Amino acid sequence: MTHMKHARTAITLVGTLFAARTALQRIRQARADDDRLELLDAALNAAVVVTGVLVVIRRLRQGESA
Repeated sequence: MTHMKHARTAITLVGTLFAARTALQRIRQARADDDRLELLDAALNAAVVVTGVLVVIRRLRQGESA
């Protein structure tokens, strides 16, 4: 991979990790508020984050980038 592709992958991964942090904060807040709808929304967002991380890992393994 070129340096530019590595940089794009790194930026994507960092963005995904920040999204994961936000999703976890939302899950904690929803639990504290006992709000099931917010908890469901936050859990679905966490699932999107997991999918994003898996896509980045697959790209790194295949030697590709976004």
